[in-house]
Amino acid sequence: MSTFSNIMIIGVSVLFIVTLLLILIVLVSVLVIRKRDLSQTQHSIRRNFPILSRIRYLSEHIGPELRQYFFEGDHEAKPFSRLDFHYIVKSGKYAKNIIAFGSKRDFDKPGFYIRNAFFAKQLTDLQADNENLIITHKYVEDKDTLFSRHEHREQAQIKPWHYTDADKIIIGKDSCRYPFTIKSPVAMSGMSYGALGDHAISALSYGLKDAGAYMNTGEGGLSPHHLKGGADIMVQIGPAKFGFRNPDGSFSYDLLREKASNPQVKAFEIKLGQGAKIRGGHIEGSKVTPEIAEIRGV
Repeated sequence: MSTFSNIMIIGVSVLFIVTLLLILIVLVSVLVIRKRDLSQTQHSIRRNFPILSRIRYLSEHIGPELRQYFFEGDHEAKPFSRLDFHYIVKSGKYAKNIIAFGSKRDFDKPGFYIRNAFFAKQLTDLQADNENLIITHKYVEDKDTLFSRHEHREQAQIKPWHYTDADKIIIGKDSCRYPFTIKSPVAMSGMSYGALGDHAISALSYGLKDAGAYMNTGEGGLSPHHLKGGADIMVQIGPAKFGFRNPDGSFSYDLLREKASNPQVKAFEIKLGQGAKIRGGHIEGSKVTPEIAEIRGV
């Protein structure tokens, strides 16, 4: 026999042995799992339907994904429906916010709706300050197939849609040395450093600066990551006084004056209670690093 034939025979033999070993491992594993299911007394389903009942746990884990792609309607799911998420991604990633003609809303259901104008205004007729464009990037789809999406990124100039000087909001116009001027109709709500990581807070800081919007620190105190991008800051002071505490836990007016002297800090928000979580905000112990403890003053 030739050398090639010998190599083929050896290869087939090795493949056969490996296949048998894999089958044997699977069978032994199944028998071990079956024995455990039959002998345990905690779960009746596993005892009555060994092995097969474990599909239940798999279904519970992949259930959200199955509902997201196969079973949920476009207007279902909280806090954002599939359509809401679709519009956000289209606007943020592809810089597109044009919706197809018509509506998918059910107008027979009770609720409040914005009525479409019979003669809609042109974009050039809207009162908005778009003088300083945002230099950013957007994705452009090259080809969208059944199993893949081909796209590339390119530089773009986006309109900020700021309030005009006549419509801008001024906080402390007559009472503050440096009034807080708001020209963006959107802003970042309170999300503290600790609940979000330094990369997320820094990225939001840079993005909000480009968008001309302000960011709220959340009750975790003012961190260097909030300041990194140069955005206007609203510092939140919560019941725990994170970032404004004396060593004995009392409120520190010195720290208040120190943070107020930062030109990026435009306002303070006093948080009287917890609205997002019933028992108040919690942060995992593994997240409480020395840096976070120092920022919060605990």
